[in-house]
Amino acid sequence: MIIKKLRIIVILLGVGILLTSAAFLLRPINFESLRNQSTVRILTEEGKLIGRGKNLSQTKQDWQKFREYPNFVSEIIKTAEDKRFNSHHGVDLLAGINSIQSYLFSKGKRGGASTITMQLVRIQNPEIRSFPFFLRKSFEIFEAIRYEIWLTKSEILEAYLNSVSIHSNLVGFPSASLALFGKHIRFLSIEETVYLAVLIRKNKPGLEELSIRYNNLIKRIPYELPTLNDPNELIVNPDFKIKSDLAEELKGENQHFLNWIRKLISIPSEEFVSSLSSELNSELHSIVNSELEGLSRWNVSNASAIVLERIPGTEEELELKAMIGSKNFFENGNGMVNGSLAYRDAGSTLKPLLYANAIEKGYYSVNSIFSDEKYSFSLGQGGNYLPRNADLRYWGDLTLAEALGNSRNIPAVTAINQIGVTTFYRFLQSAGFSHLKESPQFYGPGLALGAGGTSLLQLTRAYGTFLLNGILPKIHLGTIDKKPLYYGSNVRLFSAETAEEIKFVLKDPKLRQRAFGRRSYLDFPFPVSVKTGTSKDYRNSWTVAFNERYVVGAWVGNFSGERTMDVSGSFGAGRIVQNIFRNLMKAKPKQDYTSHFTETKSFCRLTGKIATDRCPTISLKVRKQILPPEFCNEHRKGTKSSVLGVGFVYPSAGQIYLYHPSYEKETQSIPIRIREIKTLKEPKLVWNGEKELLPSPNGDLRLPILRGKQSLVLYDGEVQKATVDFEVK
Repeated sequence: MIIKKLRIIVILLGVGILLTSAAFLLRPINFESLRNQSTVRILTEEGKLIGRGKNLSQTKQDWQKFREYPNFVSEIIKTAEDKRFNSHHGVDLLAGINSIQSYLFSKGKRGGASTITMQLVRIQNPEIRSFPFFLRKSFEIFEAIRYEIWLTKSEILEAYLNSVSIHSNLVGFPSASLALFGKHIRFLSIEETVYLAVLIRKNKPGLEELSIRYNNLIKRIPYELPTLNDPNELIVNPDFKIKSDLAEELKGENQHFLNWIRKLISIPSEEFVSSLSSELNSELHSIVNSELEGLSRWNVSNASAIVLERIPGTEEELELKAMIGSKNFFENGNGMVNGSLAYRDAGSTLKPLLYANAIEKGYYSVNSIFSDEKYSFSLGQGGNYLPRNADLRYWGDLTLAEALGNSRNIPAVTAINQIGVTTFYRFLQSAGFSHLKESPQFYGPGLALGAGGTSLLQLTRAYGTFLLNGILPKIHLGTIDKKPLYYGSNVRLFSAETAEEIKFVLKDPKLRQRAFGRRSYLDFPFPVSVKTGTSKDYRNSWTVAFNERYVVGAWVGNFSGERTMDVSGSFGAGRIVQNIFRNLMKAKPKQDYTSHFTETKSFCRLTGKIATDRCPTISLKVRKQILPPEFCNEHRKGTKSSVLGVGFVYPSAGQIYLYHPSYEKETQSIPIRIREIKTLKEPKLVWNGEKELLPSPNGDLRLPILRGKQSLVLYDGEVQKATVDFEVK
């Protein structure tokens, strides 16, 4: 009875094992799932391999169809690794018996018994390497049989040739062929195939061992090859370094772009052909390093540069042609910082966007008059904001075009206060300035002068809006699976008329001559619109320039944030942009801009109205309007009065002064300045409705400090002309 029960148990156990084995073997295998570790090849527009994407194992792996391999590749691999591959079904029993005999009778040296299919199982299931020996071998055998059931011999070979480890982080014959021999797999020679086959068994053999293995293998293959004492003669370099990696190690000009693009590519693919030009990027790298040598004496240690190019036939996108993140990616310290993506104080570079937004909303036109005087802007409960110009001077009345061309700060702050800080804040966010996370009140009017910061990529993209008639461009980065990859999306920021007006303002060297002189790095031998920016304490130097084809931007400074020795945007970044643009245009026609939406008109510099023959004039490109022009009537008798009229320059309405009890009162007097006082016949100033004061002929005087609310009223005889209220606390 017991024996009968044991038989039943054995039978049931056997049936269970058979059913379990059948269930295991009959699980389908999707061939495409074997490609899960392949990495994207990243190429420049010239087809130069500059790197690859990354997989989970941090290896470099290409994948080529079996038909791409020369016929001799599979024959050599089968000879080297599995000579009975065509006849077995995943497990070579004869090789297994020989391996056991070798283990038992050859002083512990074990012969190899793993077939190509079993090796593929290990490659696809790396976790089994930690299993106990017999458990691991059992899994390999069963899984290899399963592979043979569901896959053809060609598919197994294709998967193996594309997945086997060759050297270091090189996986598969295609990546190894590109790395070691600089060629596509279809051009692989017999000698090179033998070399790769030798490396399968031992990735890093010594030279003597490599020669022995190589020469032993060529004796077993059906091809006649000469023996080699040094097989390393076959490869590009004896240290197995990839050609592109070697170039990057010396200069690294493509490495910042490569690291950035790896983060953006999320689509599994074999190849990404970028828009980046390796030739242009190399030229930019040389320019940046050459200019930095000259700037080093002014405590400048690094720079970044970007070039965007217009794509013919489209008004919605630009193409990234070059990106230099630092002077040397491999420099110790901050070399790996991508300066073209880092955010820093933007200085005056946002002014064109500010004025474009203000013009678009109808607050101003390019001929509007601003007063460049000393002002204190009220911040409500937060006190007052007293901006200054870079030269610490005040120019009086001037047009918007002159204020922008000469980068005057006070008119810019006047403009942002007119349209509202919140309005400009939201405009910048729509223009791609997504890094602005704080509230508009946090930045305040200083947002007009770059307090919110920007990156070089963000800035050059925004300036591309002027090139594309008011449309913020999406940036074309390349093609993956025949589909374009973009950075950002396009959106209209302002009209084509506004874009063209600002473009012509930034192009005119006469408009910026007063601030930057007759000769500077902002002057080009061909039409270019240009704007600079310099942050507080000269920590960041910016220049962005564009014409009908390119947008070029550069930043100069120190990654540590240390200030430079008074290096301005026009001098520091300006000289880099100057050289880049000359390089871009050296073989191209120097065509002037074409006016599509604007026409040239002469305006009075002091009133902004159409000039008469008595007016100090300025020629500006303005949009074509149907309304009849308004002529200036302020200079019929040669007078020069301000369009803003008589009034207080300072104090401003609501301004708050602080009295410090520790200092002498005489040293804390309050400055007063009156605009256009010379136009008054009998000027008279009344303080707090009681005391009458007499200002100087220039409209200046000082009040003794007195706590409390204060008022000033200006009269011309008995006629009240202006009033202002302020407070001393």
